[in-house]
Amino acid sequence: MIEIKKIQNISLIFFAYLVTRLITYFYFEISIEEKWISILWQHINIVYLKNNLIESLIFFHAQPPIWNLILGLGVKIDNILNIEIYLKILNHFFSLLIIYSSHQIIKNLNLKKIDYFFIMVSIIICSPSILFYENFPSYAHFTCALIFLIKLTFLKIYKKYKFKYELLIYIFSTLLILTWSAYIIYYNIFIFLLLFPLIIKKKLILRSSIIFFVFFMIGISPSLKNKILFDIFANSSWTGLNAAQATGYDRENWPLCSFKKYKLKEYNDNYKISLKNKKILNMEILNDKSYNDLGYIFKSKICSNKSKKFLILNFFEISKQKFKRFISVHAHLSVDFAFKPKNWKEKFYILENLNNNLFFKIIVIIFFLINYLFYILFFKYSLMKKEKNYLDYFIIINFLMYLYLLIVTFYGSTWEHERMRYSEYSFILISIILIIKKFRSLKVNL
Repeated sequence: MIEIKKIQNISLIFFAYLVTRLITYFYFEISIEEKWISILWQHINIVYLKNNLIESLIFFHAQPPIWNLILGLGVKIDNILNIEIYLKILNHFFSLLIIYSSHQIIKNLNLKKIDYFFIMVSIIICSPSILFYENFPSYAHFTCALIFLIKLTFLKIYKKYKFKYELLIYIFSTLLILTWSAYIIYYNIFIFLLLFPLIIKKKLILRSSIIFFVFFMIGISPSLKNKILFDIFANSSWTGLNAAQATGYDRENWPLCSFKKYKLKEYNDNYKISLKNKKILNMEILNDKSYNDLGYIFKSKICSNKSKKFLILNFFEISKQKFKRFISVHAHLSVDFAFKPKNWKEKFYILENLNNNLFFKIIVIIFFLINYLFYILFFKYSLMKKEKNYLDYFIIINFLMYLYLLIVTFYGSTWEHERMRYSEYSFILISIILIIKKFRSLKVNL
């Protein structure tokens, strides 16, 4: 009888998802804007993917490879399935993963049925953020789903250890590393540390260390490839340029540390000379003045060193700017992004206007502030406990994962923080669950 009720609950949620998406697509006509597939900086030129997928991925140094592999597979079957429809189907699949993860997290945290439906409908099904990135052809929705899955698996593994959970955590985290450069090549060390209390308790140091090492090597494989081919050890060759933007180095003149094509041919030639003019360096994908041009590696390597020194010398001043930016970003929904889904501005103009409304900005800031204040209290309580249970570890891990993304994105980038914050949408879900759970317990005690 209990299982039947659970199936009914899940069926109702999926039915609600289906109805809202049918309305969104057929009535509001919201869908993926196909032109962004060709324009976005993180994407390899469609022609290269079409003509030689493997070669394109090997010689694309600007970003980690997974999202472009996904995009390239879609391009390969474009004569059978339109690329826009292909990405739309994929994004719906990622949404279903988010729904599944949310359902499982709520189930494992033992929320009441009425709370379950309120959270699933208001925070997941009808979320403007999820709807927005579900209709956008970037890795944002994919990374969001991966982080949901990582947190769900952390919850399960600390509740009851299973070898498959440990493997899944590393699979999902490695996919993150190979998709978005914000999850740097050392991110699996962070994952290992989050697992460490459990590893010690279960006396799994040797086996877990081997698992970590295998996935660590997979995660840094693009860096090894880039080092061999281009003498830059990073999954993304934009690291230095992003750092320069984030720290404000060279902000006034912006001749070197920008994504502009200033002296790009000269930088390209200089870099070829430093790499001894190897034949492979004459490939079109490395010389077409796109963001994968060899000249950008030259710019990035110089700017990386200069921006690090600039950050150290101006750390407190830069931190003040970052704090102001942090406050500003939390006055906006994550749909505040320059690139929009098709018909979004016209059909959801109310949301667009609200994002520029002062009163609404205050409401959004208060919403985040409440969540952050409550969560810090939960975190402090769980951290101070001598005998921690699975929920305490989950609260700590969720906070540290969110903190990681905030630090890396704010100190590693200047723009698009609303979009970046969306990848950690799971934090808001978990925070709201814990707040409701706490108030329910207080009500019972009273």
